[in-house]
Amino acid sequence: MTSLYVTEGGSFIKRKGGHIIIGRNNEVMMEVPLEKIEDITVVDNVHISSGLMTDFIKRGVPITWLSGYGKYFGTLVNTEQVDIIKHKKQFELASDGTFNFNLAMKVILAKINNQLTILRRYKRNVPEGLINQQIHNIVSIRKHIHEAEKTDELMGYEGIISKLYFEAIGKMVPEEFSFSRRSKHPPLDPFNSMLSLGYSMLFNEILSAVVSHGLHPFVGFCHSMSKGHPALVSDLIEEWRAPVVDALVLSLVKKNMLDLDCFDMSENGCYLNAEGRKIFLKAYNKKIRSKNQYLEGEYSYRESIVRQCRNYVGAMMHEDLSKYTPLEIF
Repeated sequence: MTSLYVTEGGSFIKRKGGHIIIGRNNEVMMEVPLEKIEDITVVDNVHISSGLMTDFIKRGVPITWLSGYGKYFGTLVNTEQVDIIKHKKQFELASDGTFNFNLAMKVILAKINNQLTILRRYKRNVPEGLINQQIHNIVSIRKHIHEAEKTDELMGYEGIISKLYFEAIGKMVPEEFSFSRRSKHPPLDPFNSMLSLGYSMLFNEILSAVVSHGLHPFVGFCHSMSKGHPALVSDLIEEWRAPVVDALVLSLVKKNMLDLDCFDMSENGCYLNAEGRKIFLKAYNKKIRSKNQYLEGEYSYRESIVRQCRNYVGAMMHEDLSKYTPLEIF
């Protein structure tokens, strides 16, 4: 199967018989059999005919639009998969709160453990004691997670730990990629710009899985419901951030696969340019298709995300926490 990333502004995607043609101006850049396409991500101004979009919808192929800066605009999916019974259950659990809080506790603890694993893994290659204080503080705060009685308290601990985590990462990366804090809207430095694009791509993976399983993406178990915020996607992404995106970005900078020429920096923020996006998206696609060695079975990270979404359905519908075990790396 093939994931298409069309990043050149002014490109077109059209159908020719049983194949999809990707080109720009009068030049054909790629031709792919239609049945091999798994998903499509387009960046900037890319033309897709309405007829072809209808074909993709019928086949269940999601199309995602990102800005040239990696901002997530939306995804076109097949709404025939909506399951109102699951939606009803999601709202019921949101009203009660007990099951959702306990599941949120499991997921946030897994996220924190994954962050600690990333820091300890990369700590071996940095000066002795450089991030010891951050790791110590994270471990100390994690002990208090079980004292939380409300989701807001739980997320408060999570926020403090994430701040310490990114502070530590900023110290570990090469000097040209160092940063002091996580910045999002806009990203203010090259490392943050890669994190933002990576999280947008991962967000799309999970949104597609959520919709394909008939779930309501705006009704979650951890993040609160608010206008325009797919809370369930924000919940389910947490356990995947460090193993997929953070590890990928750290690997890219440690292996010198990108340099500062891959970024455009201005008063509006820092973003990957066209060449940088090509390198990043190629690496992301390789990562998301690689074997996930932390869950049982021979599955890629993309397949594992789909399976975890299915596990969430089982846990939610039966109100059985044992049916959902968040991903933890080691």
